[in-house]
Amino acid sequence: MIVKSKKIKASFIAIVTVVLFFALSWYYVTLIDNALKAQTFLYLSEVGTRGAALVESKVDNELENLETTARLIEAHGDYDQNAMLNLITLQASKGHYKRMGIALLNGAVLTSDGLAYNIAERPYFQEAVNGNAAISDTINDYTDDKPINVYAVPIYRGTEVVGLVVASVNTEDLKKYLEVESFSGQGYSYIVKANGDAVVTSTHANSPGDFENILELLKKADLRDGDTFETIAANMAAGKSGSFTSFYGGMERHTIYKPLAINDWYMMTVVPTQVVSAQTTQISRYSFSLIVAALLAMTLLFVIILIFQYRSKRRLERVAYVDEVTGGNNWQKFKQEATAILESKNCNQCALLTFDIDRFRFINEEYGHEKGDQVLRLVVGILEKRMAKQETYARVSGDHFAILCVCDDQDKIIRRIKEFIQILNDRRETIGIKEKLSCHFGIYIIEDKTGNLEKIREKANMARIAAKTAENQRWFFYSDAFRKKIGDEKEIIDQMEDALENQEFEMYLQPKYNLHTNRYCGCEALVRWRNPHKGLISPGEFIPIFEQTGFIKKLDMFMLEEVCRILKRWETDGYPEISISVNLSRKNLKQSDFVERVLNITNQYRIKRSNLEIELTESSIFENVDRMIEIGEAFRLYGFKMAMDDFGSGYSSINLLGNLPLDVIKMDQGFFNSHLKREQNLIVVESVIKMIKKLGMTVVAEGIETEAEVDLLRSLGCDIIQGYYFGKPMTVFEFEEQIF
Repeated sequence: MIVKSKKIKASFIAIVTVVLFFALSWYYVTLIDNALKAQTFLYLSEVGTRGAALVESKVDNELENLETTARLIEAHGDYDQNAMLNLITLQASKGHYKRMGIALLNGAVLTSDGLAYNIAERPYFQEAVNGNAAISDTINDYTDDKPINVYAVPIYRGTEVVGLVVASVNTEDLKKYLEVESFSGQGYSYIVKANGDAVVTSTHANSPGDFENILELLKKADLRDGDTFETIAANMAAGKSGSFTSFYGGMERHTIYKPLAINDWYMMTVVPTQVVSAQTTQISRYSFSLIVAALLAMTLLFVIILIFQYRSKRRLERVAYVDEVTGGNNWQKFKQEATAILESKNCNQCALLTFDIDRFRFINEEYGHEKGDQVLRLVVGILEKRMAKQETYARVSGDHFAILCVCDDQDKIIRRIKEFIQILNDRRETIGIKEKLSCHFGIYIIEDKTGNLEKIREKANMARIAAKTAENQRWFFYSDAFRKKIGDEKEIIDQMEDALENQEFEMYLQPKYNLHTNRYCGCEALVRWRNPHKGLISPGEFIPIFEQTGFIKKLDMFMLEEVCRILKRWETDGYPEISISVNLSRKNLKQSDFVERVLNITNQYRIKRSNLEIELTESSIFENVDRMIEIGEAFRLYGFKMAMDDFGSGYSSINLLGNLPLDVIKMDQGFFNSHLKREQNLIVVESVIKMIKKLGMTVVAEGIETEAEVDLLRSLGCDIIQGYYFGKPMTVFEFEEQIF
């Protein structure tokens, strides 16, 4: 009886245990399923947010482009419809629009492809006429009845809207904005209006294809989880977000819907549940199989559940955070890890570095894209091994990378950069790259750890671009002074065209003195900028910027014309004949019509060409010797004099001097400033002067400020002196008063 009772009790305990295990297993599987669904919706929400931001950014960019076109029309000042159409014809032919056009306030449109119709009844026309840049919902084209979307931007005369710039794109073209990779390519997105009408549908294999109204489609669907149909409709009408799970078209789908900052549009981001439910199904199968084995399999069951939970999480993380080319961190993962690092209590001073690989396009073209990908993976491999605690990295895009590192001091960062480049080049040959690899780094020392990472990266990128544009500089630290410099440069760039048009640039002349005749023999033309608000601006502040932007070519032609104008006036007024030298930028050497443009200006004024001396700097001459010889010979053939400026400031090759078509060598002031006191330097200067004169060229010494320097150079056989001793740069009037 006791044994039987024990058996009954044991059986009862076993049955209860099995039932309890079954119940707990079922409950646990349900929890796992809910957790995976929650993770799925969270990630789906992130994908939807990125997609929405992309669409909004693309639309904003298109409207900004058209607003720039409208401002161009306003600046032109001719509001005739045909005249305005002519201004946008080139943009329309080269752009990606289906067509562009100019609309008047009565709705009459003339298009870039020669069509004329009226859009007065279109809603986007009414909004743009009221002064708001607008994009239309999906509408049918008047001409071919195909679905399009139209951008419209107002054109102002003062504060009055006088017309619109309109541009249409095929709705099919907008679909590429929805191609945000999600769930290994199984997810997709589409855009609808708040009332459910389709704006941009999806061609993805998992999508329902084209539809007229998503609410009508959902009304017939089986809504199994999340928002009800009434809630979805009410949320969309009120501009709210939400989520739901639905079944239609033979497929169950998870959906997130979010309002866009465009019209009353909504973005719906969708993934089939089967993509994320595979793990749950597998867990369920294992769980119920293990229930048959009861308590003996309980431990194994929990192990398997935990393993698959981990794998599911890692799979989702890989989709969201792993760079598909290198297998390393992508920018989303970087932001997550960097935010955690910066928010931690133990976070030290940190810096954000951005860098790119120089001439990476050459590597792709020379070796192929697979080899280029190997270079990217090599970079990631080096970074992974060199990241310390509280540091992270990412490949942002292309050959652009970002690093968050501990910043004890700037010297340590520089040492780490040098070590990275050294390791990169030590290993490049292992993947078959023969050329030396180099990078440019931008560095921003993070001051506010709660700041926006995108803005922090933007500052580091500005420093990286500064490093790329500077000579012989591989890294650059962002600073307040740099930020001010960028602002000042932008101000100069914004004003330079108007300054030239408003004649704010002035020609100054610095006298040259002939040591053989003891008379003034000429001058050099120098530019000054007389800003109406800042006064006289030094050339050192604006010439480098003009060189970078290419505006220097316009300024050079302006100075050349000013020189020709004054030479002609002196000839007409009977002044003694002297020469003027004018320095022309290296940017001109790359222009095939450079000589022709100079001749056009000099021929216009009919000057005596021997009185015009064209100066090119030493660095520009030796940058492309063959081109300089071609241009120099042409100018000398036409009767101009050719001069090399700043001789000795760089690394000139003396053995080439005899081959260069030059009449004058201007020795850089670095030869003379306090160096002539040493006998060795004196011997060098004397030898250079004798060599130049033996080559039949005239020697000009620049930057001479003392009588002792003048006497010494006279004894060494120097021909001409230019410097403060005989005169600072001065206005034309002051020069005429002093010299004539």
